[in-house]
Amino acid sequence: MTVKTIPANDPKTARAVRAMLGMVNRQIKVSPFIAGRIWVVESSMSGSLREYMVCRGDEWSCTCPDFQKRRQDCKHILAVRLLVEQRV
Repeated sequence: MTVKTIPANDPKTARAVRAMLGMVNRQIKVSPFIAGRIWVVESSMSGSLREYMVCRGDEWSCTCPDFQKRRQDCKHILAVRLLVEQRV
């Protein structure tokens, strides 16, 4: 069996790993709000419970500060995509 390491310099992969770990550790909870379009994502990964809205339109978006600053997929979007699309 070959074990792949996660490149430390790949931010998208690092966010995807954090999204997966958050769901496995029950620190990220995804709930549909409007089926197939909007999800509520509860995250306690920062130590306190926070709630964000993830929307799927022409492009994905999230109300979290990370997405608002960078305009790239955050761990909340990646968590939803993992559940919905079964890929990131």
